[in-house]
Amino acid sequence: MLETNHSALAEGADVGLIGGLTVALWFLILDALAGHPLQTPSLLGQVVLFGDSRPVTTSLVFGAIVLYTGFHFLVFSVIGIAVTSMVHLAVRDALARYALLPIFLAFEVMFYGLLQVLSQRTNELFPFWAVLGANTLAAIAMGVFLWIRHPALQRSLRDTPFGAADL
Repeated sequence: MLETNHSALAEGADVGLIGGLTVALWFLILDALAGHPLQTPSLLGQVVLFGDSRPVTTSLVFGAIVLYTGFHFLVFSVIGIAVTSMVHLAVRDALARYALLPIFLAFEVMFYGLLQVLSQRTNELFPFWAVLGANTLAAIAMGVFLWIRHPALQRSLRDTPFGAADL
């Protein structure tokens, strides 16, 4: 694809949608395998949006599912726009390329830490491996989309590796 006139907002929304769908599908699969589809958005809606430290785990709260799903995609759109803007900058600036990995790692830690702060029960409801898996798959999906969409990023990484000074 040609790289002319990429809009960070439009492309970032696409990237966010890809990441959000990846995470949603991951947890839908995990929930279905455990025999309770849609429990994750129900619990997260209760904990994150309703502030309930003891969410209902025996049944689904549909209001929480709907609100959390909207919130989930809004947050991923913002993340997608930020990541896309960073990629646009990284094409031109080696320091920005170097910052991509630490930003991803900080996001992983921040998200899991936020879950821990919001509810004491999140460790049993959302084990670290599930959150890490979801975020890693989302990052890979978003990264592949951006990698394919930005051949100039590929060239810049080949010409000037991570952290190397631009000449």
